[in-house]
Amino acid sequence: PEGVNVIGFGLSLERPTMIKYKIDNIRDLVGHKVNLDMVKKNPICRIEKTGGVSERQLQVLNKRYDNIESRLGYIQQKLKNLGIKTDSNSLASNSSQSSLPLDIVIRMNPARACRSPVYAVKLLRKAYSVFTSNHTHSSVNKPGSVQLPETGVERGVAEVKVTLIYANVNNTEVAIGNTHIQGDGNLLRYVTRLVDERRDSGLYETLPKPQLHAVDDIIDRLTNTSKHNVTTLVSGQLSKHNFLLPEADRPNLADILAASLSEEHGLGGGAVSAWMKRVNQVLDKN
Repeated sequence: PEGVNVIGFGLSLERPTMIKYKIDNIRDLVGHKVNLDMVKKNPICRIEKTGGVSERQLQVLNKRYDNIESRLGYIQQKLKNLGIKTDSNSLASNSSQSSLPLDIVIRMNPARACRSPVYAVKLLRKAYSVFTSNHTHSSVNKPGSVQLPETGVERGVAEVKVTLIYANVNNTEVAIGNTHIQGDGNLLRYVTRLVDERRDSGLYETLPKPQLHAVDDIIDRLTNTSKHNVTTLVSGQLSKHNFLLPEADRPNLADILAASLSEEHGLGGGAVSAWMKRVNQVLDKN
């Protein structure tokens, strides 16, 4: 081309070699001023995917580290999806959250009083002595229609104390020490984990993995608590099966959450009523 006097070409091996051997000036590697003694004494440059034993071991360690990092990222995302917020000692504080006695404070909007706190108390009573109380915050005019049942356990001897407060909040909020959870599904997830610390509830994390993933999928879909969404999901599943999971022969956590939302919206009749009866039979059974 016009104005071009020199054309340069090559395999571009110099730059990778400089990077590998930490040479910052290409004149030290090629050209008439190169130290020939250095060329004679240095080994041949090998730029390979796998090198010696130590290099392969390093690659194995790096791969393990990447896997660990990936799993930590997955756990972090799951915690985010669950609405869990913790302090700087998040994992350490989570491990001590179930130390007794335990205070669980539930804040709920009276305009959409879901029965998930009632179901949570029923679950907790399968493994713990529970004290309940109901309150109305000054930010609202009157309480909702759902009240926690009395358990006959005194506050001073209860292992778990559950307080329901009607307040001006958008979604159900749960506080357990420094941990804050949002949503009815996440409340039931947390309570079921507490129960599983003492006995196998068979409702959630002790299920086979395929069922557990299916339960999580339904719970996530029910974060949309609208009557239309709940009706569509519940009616669609129960038109073919006895429970929300096709292969299930007993209710699980997805059924419990869906039943609490179904009661909130006044769903019933036919298969839905029979299903809700089966769910409550399991909850009422010690």
